[in-house]
Amino acid sequence: MKKYFRASMLLMGLLFIQSTTASAQCPIKEQIMNGDDNGEGPEMAKRESEKNPVSHTLIIFFDKKTGNKPLLKAIKKQGCTLLYKYKAFSGVAVKVDEKHDVDKAIADFKKVKGVTSVNKDGIMQTQ
Repeated sequence: MKKYFRASMLLMGLLFIQSTTASAQCPIKEQIMNGDDNGEGPEMAKRESEKNPVSHTLIIFFDKKTGNKPLLKAIKKQGCTLLYKYKAFSGVAVKVDEKHDVDKAIADFKKVKGVTSVNKDGIMQTQ
């Protein structure tokens, strides 16, 4: 009797596991995996970002030893607006005037003593 009971419990357990696996379908996962987002989600964000004009916000990192004084002088000279100072990262966020060319501003800031990198503000994605 114990043999039959154990065998039936084992079979019921296997059936339970199989049925829960089959019923664990996720419609959101299917949309993501198949790219069927009905105009929403990552694909829509990508299309929207392509429509938007160039960001006039720059993130500038500088060498801690040199300090930020040469950079702050250059920001004032360029007529840019200081948006934020990143203390933990030794960097600043700067808004370039809409009238000025962003690429030229990037080239000018790269020449400033102590500047290690200049990047346009935006969303970065890892894959």
